[in-house]
Parts: sequence; structure tokens; C-alpha cells
Amino acid sequence: MAVHDEPRASILIVDDEQSLLDICGDALSEAGYTVHIANDGPSALRMLDQLPGLDLVISDLRMPKMSGLDLLKKLKEGVSEADFLIMTGFGSIETAVESIRLGAADYLPKPFNISHLLLKVERILQIRRNREDRKKLTNIVRVLNLSQAMNTKLDMNSLTNEFLSQVQKNFNPDGIVLFLHENGGLQSKASRGGLLHNNPHLGRWTKLLGERVFRQQLPELVHIPKKGPVQLSSEGPPPDSSITSIMAAPMTTRMKGIGSIVLLRNTAKPDFSREHSQLLNVFAAHTASAFENARLYGQLWDMNLEVIRSFAQAVEAKDVYTRGHSERVAIYATHLGNRLGLTKDELHLLYTGGILHDIGKIGIPDIILNKPSKLTTDEFTVMQRHPELGRAILNQVTSFGDILPIIFYHHERVDGDGYPMGLHQEEIPFLARVLSVVDSFEAMTSDRAYRKALPMNIVRNVLQEGAGRQWQDDLVRIWLEEIEKPTFRSLQQVDSNGHVEFQNVPDA
Repeated sequence: MAVHDEPRASILIVDDEQSLLDICGDALSEAGYTVHIANDGPSALRMLDQLPGLDLVISDLRMPKMSGLDLLKKLKEGVSEADFLIMTGFGSIETAVESIRLGAADYLPKPFNISHLLLKVERILQIRRNREDRKKLTNIVRVLNLSQAMNTKLDMNSLTNEFLSQVQKNFNPDGIVLFLHENGGLQSKASRGGLLHNNPHLGRWTKLLGERVFRQQLPELVHIPKKGPVQLSSEGPPPDSSITSIMAAPMTTRMKGIGSIVLLRNTAKPDFSREHSQLLNVFAAHTASAFENARLYGQLWDMNLEVIRSFAQAVEAKDVYTRGHSERVAIYATHLGNRLGLTKDELHLLYTGGILHDIGKIGIPDIILNKPSKLTTDEFTVMQRHPELGRAILNQVTSFGDILPIIFYHHERVDGDGYPMGLHQEEIPFLARVLSVVDSFEAMTSDRAYRKALPMNIVRNVLQEGAGRQWQDDLVRIWLEEIEKPTFRSLQQVDSNGHVEFQNVPDA
């Protein structure tokens, strides 16, 4: 007998003729296959429930209780994903065509010799292996595409929309429901698909399924026969007779479960397969990690924002006239950045840079900061050091590295007469050019130790005259358009303590 290190494949032989079962079983076992046998169709169906990894079913065509073609139909309804080889002594070309049409991999007429059987089996299994290899490669590409898409998002709304789009594209469901664990329970965060619209009963049933999958931390794949419902669990079948295939997966990180996702299909589409369920499970695990990272990033951003604001408040404590200046510059810069179509990352940098742009003034003597008259040349020289001092302070914080150019260059002028480096035009980092416009606007429109806030018509004139010299001209033009809009006043609300609360601050 030949010796094999491990079984090559798992095969179920179904025939009502025991002698043929014995001959085929011995030959396939000798060839290294794991062999199971059944004497009729109903017995085979019962065995298939216990053989989820089966590769091939070899079945006689004519058998009592259930024909080979009927058994094939059951497999193709989702009972098993095994390939199917049908054999019969009553064969005809019509039978062969019908079996292939129903999804059989091949047809073997009786009588046959064992070598012919082994060749058919090996050919079918080789095609199956090639198909599985292609599926694995395709699924790897799908997971990589998901990871790449999710890695570009940091906020929960963007992550949720991207995840649902990827699920829609890869699984083509008729309904999707995403559940996340929040406030002590599982909450429906998003849903898509016509199946769930105006169907509250289905919504409640779907939530029960999502909760069970979340609680048990196990995926589920269920097929509902088109003729009559099947009992899925204690909750019963879904209250929608059009649904024939459902799969659900838990969303779990290494530390904890964070939610679940449920997909539904109706009769117009093929049932979800075990491969679909496995891929959804991988998708859910990847996305769970991305969601958890977004949550942690949000917490980190909130903590950083508190630190950043404390820096700004430390500066403004030295000069009561500039209270709220940094926050106002931050929100103005973000507003202008939104109008310019900047990315979310750039808006974050503008907002943070706005709050921190004057941090270097903490190193400027109070007598200069609060002088009620014009600064002398020497005093102005000292004041001009604050961008350099700000960069030196923030240079100690690694996460602020991308903000340093905004801090250091926000007093440069496009004509080269600014400080500290005297840069021209595009030599000045773009975000610093954006901040410069709104910083000057805010300074002119607020009270200072040496003067009251300037009237708006004067501020407009100063900005227009400085366009192309102090500030980039198109940025000035766009900013002047924005401040004329009725919505501009709603950008900020100042309470009685002088604290500024801003709307539309970019989310983490």
C-alpha cells in the first residue's frame, strides 16, 4: 500500500450498491484520499452537515429515496461547497448535460475501470485547487485594498462609510447593518439596502442576530430554504420571506469586541458561501482594529488639544488684550482652509498652528507685550524673535514637527520684507501664508494695548492694499469674500468670561 504523509482530499461516495462502494472506497483510500461512504441521498445529506471541509462528492445517478441529481441540487442550494461527480449505468447525453447544467464538475458512465475514476477525481480536484488558489489570491487583494482604504481614515464617520462601501463592493448584499458597542449596549450605527427600509420587524430581528454574534464572538452563515422557513435560533426566522441568505460577523480586536455586522440577501441573488463568511470575518477584524485606533486617536487628539490650549492660555495670561486671539486665528484659518478645499490633515495643522502660532511670546518681556504705545526699534527687534522662540519651544515635542513651519514663518511677507527669514512668495510654506492673512485680520479687528479695534472698512482697505505685497493676493480676495457672508458671524460665540467657543472645528 502506498504511504502518504497526509490526506490529499476528503471525498464522499454515495451509492446504493455496496460492492461498488467498497471497490471505489478502497481505490481512493489507496490513492491517499480520506473517504466517507453513504448508501443513499438522505444519509449523504446528514453526513454533509458533519463534513464542512469535504472536497468532492461522487454519487450514483439512480438511487432509492433521492436521485443523484436531487442530491446535486441540494448541494448547490448551499448544503456544501464540495465539487460533484455523478456516475450511472443508465447514462445518456441528456443526463450528462443536465448534471453539468446543475453544477456537476464531471460525468462518469458505468461501467468504468478504477484508473478512469482516479483520473477523473484527480482532474476535478486539481481544477478545485487552482480555483481555491485564485480565490485566496483574490481575497488577499481584497483585504489589502480594505486595509489601504481604511488606513487613510482617522475619524469614525469616514471609517464607517469606507467600510460599508467596501462591504457593498465585495459582497453585493441587499442589506447591511453595522452595530457598535456604545453606552453599555449594542447600537445600530449605520445601515444600507432596500431590504431594511420601512421594515421595523426585520430591523429588530437583525439586531437580535447582531447581539448574538457579538455576545458569542462567533460568525454565523444561514441559508433559508425558498420553500418554508428554517429555525435559526430561539429568535426564529427573519420576518421577511424574500430573505434567503444571511451572514454575520463579530468585530473584535485583540482586547475586546466592539460590534458586529450583518449582511442579508434575497432570492434574486445566489446565497452567501462559506468563503464569503470567512472573508467577512477577516474584513470585520481588520475594521475593528481601525475603529479602535480611531477611538484612541480621538482620545489622544483631545488630550493634545487640551495641552495645546494650555500653551496658548499661558501666553494670553501675559496679555489680557489678546485673550481668545489664538483660538480665533485657529478657527479663521480652518474656515479659510475649508474654502480652499484643503485636506483634513491640513485643516488639523492649520487649527493647531493657529492656536500655537504666538507661543513664542511667552519669552517676550511683559513690558514689551503690554506697552500701550508704539514699540521702539529695539523693542520691535525683541518682539520679532517670537516665531523663533515658538519653534524652539515646540521643537521639543516630536508630534508638533509638522506645525513648526507654520509657527516659524507666519510673519513672512510675499514681497520678502517679512521676518524672521525674509522669504519670498512660494518660499513661504503655504499654510503659513494662509495663517498670515487671518492672523493679521484678527489682530486688526480686536482691541490691543496700544489701540482699539479698527473699523471693518479700514481693515478691508489694509488687506486690499497689502494683497500681493504682505499677503498672497488670491488668499486676501477669498478671505474678504468670506467675511462678507452672513454665516461669518456664526463662526464664534464669546461668553461673558471672554472664552471663545468655535463651531466647525475639525474633528479628530
